[in-house]
Amino acid sequence: MADASRPLLKLSYFKVRGRAELTRLVFAAGGVPFEDERVPFEEQKRRKEAGELPFGQFPTLAVDDRLFAQSYSIAKYAARVAGLMPADPLDVLQAEGIVDSTDDVRSKFVAIRYMPLDPNAVQEKYREWFNTTLPVWLEKFERLCRPGQFLVGDSLTVADVAVFNMCDYLMSPSCAQQAASPELCALAAGCLGSFPRLQELRQKVAEVPAIKAWLDKRPQTPHDDVRTLRDAEFNDLS
Repeated sequence: MADASRPLLKLSYFKVRGRAELTRLVFAAGGVPFEDERVPFEEQKRRKEAGELPFGQFPTLAVDDRLFAQSYSIAKYAARVAGLMPADPLDVLQAEGIVDSTDDVRSKFVAIRYMPLDPNAVQEKYREWFNTTLPVWLEKFERLCRPGQFLVGDSLTVADVAVFNMCDYLMSPSCAQQAASPELCALAAGCLGSFPRLQELRQKVAEVPAIKAWLDKRPQTPHDDVRTLRDAEFNDLS
């Protein structure tokens, strides 16, 4: 039976993880029921052209009869609903700063696949990213980690889930060109090798039962670029 005190939540995004996965993870961690609507690229285009999206982009979150946009605003709202936002205002400031910093990393990483370069040049950009640019960022997160503890306070917060999600997408192919290169896949899979505290935090979050259950059931794709994925490459999306 539905909980009448809870709003009806519908998260709409493409059939990949992308900018919706943090919110999905947060809802899962907090045991918050929501509709996980995953739509084809063409349907997002239709909604955009029809003026149905507040800022012309995904994800959106419908809360009862109101529609909201902006992925990290949605994730922070989800954290409050899920009980994963700290109570103390300074802890909130710290947690939200960490969340926003993971977006800094993601934005720089994902931008590579959109560069108007030939495939060899794109692969060279990925090598530069993993060998030179990313380690500087990961060192900053490594310094935030406290051995055996969560990032903010004494319990799991959205900050931990956001850093887990960042590590998760960094370790997975972003696009078809990266997925096609064993070298680049190996660089991605091993990118946390020099950061033991980040590895420990990632494992700690992955072992949270509700998150583990989500990771076990969520759809899998060979990479995260909805523009080039074929229908046959999506699974468990019914």
